[in-house]
Amino acid sequence: MRKWWFWGLIVSLAGAAGIVFVPGLRSTKLTARPRPVPENDREIAWLHNPTSFETWEHFVWGVKRAEMAGDGGPAGLVVDDSEAFPDKTTAVPEVVIRRAGFTGAIRIRWYKITDATTQEDWVKALARSNPPPLAILGGWSSDRARVLADAMRQANWVAARPLLFFSTATADKVDPDDDDVARGVAGPNLISIYDRSFRFCFTNRQMADSVTDFVLSDPTLRPGPIVWPGVRALGISGLAPWVGLATLAANSFPVGEPLPAHVIEWRDDPYSTDLSFKFREALHQRARLNPRLPQIAVTTHSVPFSTGRLNRANPAEAQVAEHILANLPPPGMRSVLVIPTVSAPARRTLRALVQGDPMIGRQLVAVTGDGMGVNTFFRDREFAWPVRSIAIPLVLFTHADPFGWDYAGKGMPPPPGYELLSPQSGKARSSTEDFRLYTRLTRVVATAVFPEGESNLVGDPDAVTERLHSLHPAFFDKSGDRLSGSGEHIVVLRPTFTTGTPRGRPQPDGVLEVYARESGDSGWERVHARPLARAEGTGYEGGTQE
Repeated sequence: MRKWWFWGLIVSLAGAAGIVFVPGLRSTKLTARPRPVPENDREIAWLHNPTSFETWEHFVWGVKRAEMAGDGGPAGLVVDDSEAFPDKTTAVPEVVIRRAGFTGAIRIRWYKITDATTQEDWVKALARSNPPPLAILGGWSSDRARVLADAMRQANWVAARPLLFFSTATADKVDPDDDDVARGVAGPNLISIYDRSFRFCFTNRQMADSVTDFVLSDPTLRPGPIVWPGVRALGISGLAPWVGLATLAANSFPVGEPLPAHVIEWRDDPYSTDLSFKFREALHQRARLNPRLPQIAVTTHSVPFSTGRLNRANPAEAQVAEHILANLPPPGMRSVLVIPTVSAPARRTLRALVQGDPMIGRQLVAVTGDGMGVNTFFRDREFAWPVRSIAIPLVLFTHADPFGWDYAGKGMPPPPGYELLSPQSGKARSSTEDFRLYTRLTRVVATAVFPEGESNLVGDPDAVTERLHSLHPAFFDKSGDRLSGSGEHIVVLRPTFTTGTPRGRPQPDGVLEVYARESGDSGWERVHARPLARAEGTGYEGGTQE
């Protein structure tokens, strides 16, 4: 009795103090436990949240498709995915890459990041492994990439330090830490924090340069007199009326008066602030280099936070929209709006603009980076981006071909079960960007790890670093960033502007066009055009032009 009286008193006192106490139960921190690596094999640690199953699935899909030789990748790769999707969520998923004729394999393992087992915990545990992993693949956003890079730089590695691979962290510079603030300096370049970093995506600067270059090279999108998309298909005689309208608009615009352009940044999002700065630089630089373009006066609008309702702009976004509506270019002229954010804030802000002026899409083209995936406008558009109610042209960036589906008789056949089937009319289908990015990543790494003319896997991080810097054709610059001209893609959403639809001839809501750089950086070539069909039952059947 005394024992229970004693524990009752302890529990009562603990409850009064706001403490939960259970006799015999201790709070323990989960331990990061890397798996052992078989002899002759090397490990790549894939660090991500336990909820990122779809990302892992896309990653495995891309890795498996590396068996299809291409993009300079080595032939003879064999990918074992038998342990990629274990039944138990506590098990460590693994995909194994081998090459015919080689001793040893690369084992890519998903080590799951939680509040109890952080990125730093996994780095410390991996640093104690002997040998440490060949590389760590992580930092899926720029802020998390900075934390991971710091942890790897500070870790005490028992052997050669591993490489750090970024697949989707795009920031050039990251926010300053406390030491930077104390010294009064800006945040560092992300790629420089850990000196063995390699980035397989493009940076914010490269995205801003590419999108700006494309927009200013396309007469139907660039700032200045409005030219409609159809003029590119017209001959000289057919072009004459449009030239006349453009000349009239240009002559009505005051000589030397810059066109108003707008940049919005969301201050609670480091990606947005960094990318907005890169776009301002790109716009000013390109305008100076091309005297034929009208001068533009860029106004930057700062929004404190990016949270809000589904379709209604938050107060700061609504205020920005009102300011833009009051400062549009004159009739007959077009300007640019930089909206570097994810889909929700962009959707709210552009809807507010259209509600204020339903025809604003004829005078404004919105540009952004990779924060809004193509699936937003293609697979999920009925609820994520209803083109009919957001009729503003939009130009965005992708790191690989988003419509690179498999077609019979074209290229090598994919591994069974890993086909990228093209969408059929009325059927949803995901973009191919992620799959193709991961396939490219796998082929680049495999080229360095399974070199031609040898039979042993290269498991030394120093040797792999040297080989990655010596790829032919080159893929990385000296710092480890991906080189420009190695696979940039531009996607253009062109809404359909109609004042009335003829009976029996329904129109698509718009067209998604995909452009890639031509060889020699000589321009942009359209590689896909896919009309956006209305919802089923409207009578319109979607199609594609390749």
